[in-house]
Amino acid sequence: MLWQRWTDYIKDGHGGDVELKEIVKKNSIKYVEDNFQYSILENFNSNVECEYVLKRESYWKKVFDSYKHGYNKNL
Repeated sequence: MLWQRWTDYIKDGHGGDVELKEIVKKNSIKYVEDNFQYSILENFNSNVECEYVLKRESYWKKVFDSYKHGYNKNL
């Protein structure tokens, strides 16, 4: 699940995020590579239920208010 998302971001620079897609379209993937940083905030092994991982992801989105101050407008 996480690996697929990260490979999508690496491959196209936006991973389906609407705002990042526009940035790539306007400035190029090179712009994203040079100006954006991605971080893993928590790491879970494959035995952890996907539902729990998604809940933790939602938690971090709330902590950083990333819907308003970030790039969390995925398709």
